[in-house]
Amino acid sequence: MRPDLIEGGHPLRPFQPLQAPAVAVAAAARVLRPASGPPLLWLRYGISGAQQLRCPAPAHRPQRRDGLWQHTCLEAFVAEAGQEAYWEFNLAPSGDWAVYRLARTREGLEPDSCYDALPFEVLRQPEVEGETTKQPTNELTEQLAHGLTVELRCPLPPALASSPELSVGLTAVLEDHRGRLSYWALTHPAAEPDFHDRRGWILKL
Repeated sequence: MRPDLIEGGHPLRPFQPLQAPAVAVAAAARVLRPASGPPLLWLRYGISGAQQLRCPAPAHRPQRRDGLWQHTCLEAFVAEAGQEAYWEFNLAPSGDWAVYRLARTREGLEPDSCYDALPFEVLRQPEVEGETTKQPTNELTEQLAHGLTVELRCPLPPALASSPELSVGLTAVLEDHRGRLSYWALTHPAAEPDFHDRRGWILKL
């Protein structure tokens, strides 16, 4: 599977390609505006070759957890264009999650109390970590041999519900079987991997 095969997807690139696991990663984001109810944030991540990764096992009761980025974790950074405050979404393959609000770059971080649960779908091919799972059920998962997909659909933070334009950074932290972390993003504008650098939030919604 190539990232460009995911409809509407954007390839994520590792900060150090020669040291990254041999996987392909793509992500997509949209704002959905249903006829009734608040606008929704939709995120989808696809990883091909995920058998190269150490993925957290499914949690019996997924819950809010800090420090998910210390292992394989899919992330998104969302802000209203021109505003300092922003939100960070962390999604672990285990089903555990976190949503933070930050007042400005790396400052004022606090869990967003608007979310008391964040159910999202995780689909694993049988080859990922030797698990036996349900067969692919949509076009995206049919393209993911030895793959992993994570999909979220949740209300936007209320402060962003009426924003005319959102700046979004799509990122991932991937852990290989030796416990080494690699950092993936749409682009890496700094000399070190820094997902909080707004120059990397190049997706506009």
